[in-house]
Amino acid sequence: MKIKIEISKRIFLFYIMLNAIGYNPETHPIHPIRKKARHFLKNIVKNKINFENAEKILNYQNLNKEFWFPFRTWILCHEQPQNFKEINSIWKKYLDEKTSYEFKAECSYFWEKLNIKSFWNQIYKEYLKIHNKCLTETKLGVKSAIYYLRLSNKNININQFIVIPNFLDEYHRGLGPLIDKTAYAILGPSRNKNNQFPSQRIMHEFLHAIINPLTKKIFNTEITNKELSIIREYLIHAIVLRSNKNNKKYYNKKIKLLENQYFKNIKKIILILEKYEAQKENFNNFLLRDKDSIKKACLY
Repeated sequence: MKIKIEISKRIFLFYIMLNAIGYNPETHPIHPIRKKARHFLKNIVKNKINFENAEKILNYQNLNKEFWFPFRTWILCHEQPQNFKEINSIWKKYLDEKTSYEFKAECSYFWEKLNIKSFWNQIYKEYLKIHNKCLTETKLGVKSAIYYLRLSNKNININQFIVIPNFLDEYHRGLGPLIDKTAYAILGPSRNKNNQFPSQRIMHEFLHAIINPLTKKIFNTEITNKELSIIREYLIHAIVLRSNKNNKKYYNKKIKLLENQYFKNIKKIILILEKYEAQKENFNNFLLRDKDSIKKACLY
């Protein structure tokens, strides 16, 4: 599997556009690069340029304003600006041709006419600074995941894993889309300045590309999509925890954090995984055998 860190103009541009139309209420503190982006956008507004057209396009069919999934997929299916050459047609499942054309035109408008290209040239070195550290953490996260799951290549239908650091999103935000055989992790920074993209968070997003299809196949139509999503999150959080069990400070702190959020049964899943660890089977067989106990622990 090829592993890559993408210092991404396309994702930078996309999140500039989202920030321009009010993506996420501003939280304190926000990352310094995001502050600069907000300041840059305010100066554009001062020049009596508004973002109404971008807002109209990105409000496609009253999308959930947290993620704008179809447009994120479009961006990942196209090369970097200015050309945005198509590299995958999967976006057509989520977006119509007319909206695609309008969105591409708006991307070009932001990049050239609003001078996002110049702004990117000013700050991309800040992204380059974290490249090597992020690559090291990515290799560690992927290695830990594969080791824990005991899966062979035939069970991992991924040719490439691309991590995209994204300073223009919220702290700790992570998204892990899978497009054909390329898995992505688009990560907002952590607050730890010494390690803004730690292996545990990268591992979490990488696991989605493996656990999502596995659970869909195994649980099939037994449960709702919402219940399936809950099971996936429980499993992935627990796998990351168990893979980092020797880091007691992280392990105990993370369990308490999860219990105080939406994962009050996390210790039940940990107990089930401890039984898995004591066996020699791979994770696929484990899921098949213990799916009922996993479902019960996650949902009830």
